Amino acid sequence: MNLFKKIFGQIFGSGQDSDERANNDQTEIAKIENNNPIDEEYLFDLEEKLIRLDCGIEFAEYVVKKLKEEQSSLTVSKAQKLTSDICRDVLKNPPLQTEEKKISNESLSEIILIVGVNGAGKTTSIGKLANRFINEGKKVLIAPCDTFRAAAGDQLQRWAERAGADLYPIQSGKRADTVLYEAIQRAQTENYDILIVDTAGRLQSKSELMEELAKLGKVLDKHTQLETLIQRYLVIDATTGQNGYGQAVAFNEATELTGIILTKFDGTAKGGIVFAICHNLKIPICFIGTGEKLNELIPFDPESFMREIIST
Repeated sequence: MNLFKKIFGQIFGSGQDSDERANNDQTEIAKIENNNPIDEEYLFDLEEKLIRLDCGIEFAEYVVKKLKEEQSSLTVSKAQKLTSDICRDVLKNPPLQTEEKKISNESLSEIILIVGVNGAGKTTSIGKLANRFINEGKKVLIAPCDTFRAAAGDQLQRWAERAGADLYPIQSGKRADTVLYEAIQRAQTENYDILIVDTAGRLQSKSELMEELAKLGKVLDKHTQLETLIQRYLVIDATTGQNGYGQAVAFNEATELTGIILTKFDGTAKGGIVFAICHNLKIPICFIGTGEKLNELIPFDPESFMREIIST
C-alpha cells in the first residue's frame, strides 16, 4: 500500500491493513475511538497529514475550517465521513471550462493546446489523446509547435505513428505561431476533426513562455471563424508534488487553463496535488495517465478516485 492511500485511508477511517482488520481486539478499539469526539489535536493532525500529502495549505485549512464549524457534534467517524465528502465535492466542483471560438470550417470541431514542462509526459499524452479520438472515429492532426527542441519532433513522430494520427511537417527553428497558423489552415482544408498542438516546455524565462503562449492564443483568435472548442490542457507529472502545483499556477497565468492531465499516476504518487489544484485554482482534472501504453490515459472520475483511496 503506498503512502498516499495508507494515510488517506486513515483520514477516512479505512487505514487498517488486512492483518489489523482480522484482529478482533484492534477492531473493538477502533470502534471505541471512532465514537470519540474530535478535539484540537485531531484537527491539527488532520491538517498536518493533508499538507504532507501535497494537498496544499489552503485546502488543508479549508477542510479543518469546515470541521470546526461542526466540531461540537462530530465524533471521529462522523469527521472522517465529512472529510471524505468535502474532498469529493472539491473534485467535482471545478466546472469543465470550455470556450467556444470561431473557425472557418465546421469539420474542425476542437483544438487542444497541450502545455507543460519537458519531462512531464506531454508527448505521450498527445499520442494517447490522439488515439482516444481516432478510436472514436475522429480525424486527428498534430501540430509540432515545440520548435525549440530537435528531439521533440522525433518523439512526436513516433507517438503520432503509434496512434495513427497525422503529423504536420516538423520544421525545427520555425516560429511556433507560424507552424500553428499553417496547421490550422491544413486542418480546415483537409477536414480534420481535431487539432492537437504541442508546445515548448522549457523556455529561458517565464516572460518568454508567456509571450509565446500569448502569440499562439492570438493565432487561434485571429484565424478561427466558426464554432469550435478550444481546450488548453496542462500536463503535470503526479510525482512532482508541490512543484506540479507551482507549474499549474504559472501556466494558468500564461494561458487560462481549461483542464489538467495528470501523468505517471501509477500507485507510487501521492496524488494529493489534485485537491490543491481543484480547490485553489478551480481547474478540473480531465485525464490521468497510468502507464506508457496508448490506452493508459483515462478520464478522471472523482467517484472512482475517492473509492480507490477510501477502500484501501
